[in-house]
Amino acid sequence: MRPTCMTARFWTTVAGSNPDRSLTTMNLQRLGLCCAALLLAIGLAVPFAAIAQSFDALQGKHYRLQVRSRLDPIALNRLHAWELELRDRDGAPVPGATITVDGGMPAHDHGLPTAPRVTEILGPGRYLLEGMRFQMGGEWALHFRIVAAPGAETLTLEFAL
Repeated sequence: MRPTCMTARFWTTVAGSNPDRSLTTMNLQRLGLCCAALLLAIGLAVPFAAIAQSFDALQGKHYRLQVRSRLDPIALNRLHAWELELRDRDGAPVPGATITVDGGMPAHDHGLPTAPRVTEILGPGRYLLEGMRFQMGGEWALHFRIVAAPGAETLTLEFAL
């Protein structure tokens, strides 16, 4: 008895041209290839899911900026905060600075998926940046625009997730 309609299509796909035949070696090979492809896809996704990240301090004409993620390792699609430590060229903390952040993925020509901003002063020259989130692995660039007594300057952090 040959099945009809959708059942026939299903059995033709699973069992080949003979719907009465059970799984054959060829079908088991197809199943094995599908499982291998799935495991490969999972294996490629896992390294980008949570990445330990340390950043070198950014040095400019007026400022030295150290950034640290409060989420360690940085995980994709997780909203988190960063701590910023701002010092002048002589190493003294810079209080009262206005720091704004923008950026994105230059290779994809898009910006950040959120609008991070400094929400709190943690101490002299220390600031809390909230609203950080990265939606995909790849090359990122963040631009920190700093305005304070020594002058205005933009420092750029480039990194890969």
